[in-house]
Amino acid sequence: MAEDTVKVDISFQSLLGAISSLGIAEKHRLWALLEAELFPDDEDSPEDIAEIQAARADYEAGDYMTFDEYKAHRAERSA
Repeated sequence: MAEDTVKVDISFQSLLGAISSLGIAEKHRLWALLEAELFPDDEDSPEDIAEIQAARADYEAGDYMTFDEYKAHRAERSA
């Protein structure tokens, strides 16, 4: 089966600018595409896939801690 393809010359800087203008859902779709392209032979177990999906859902819901928050929290615990 022949695929229709289009090759476009675009500078990396222009590509970064285009990515920056995407919405969060589009960036997630791009992320999934890049993961599939970069790691085609990685076979995740159903448990791994469930954990990744749960982590992404937590992130999208704002349920995460930045590294700076983590460091501050850790410093408070060790003080």
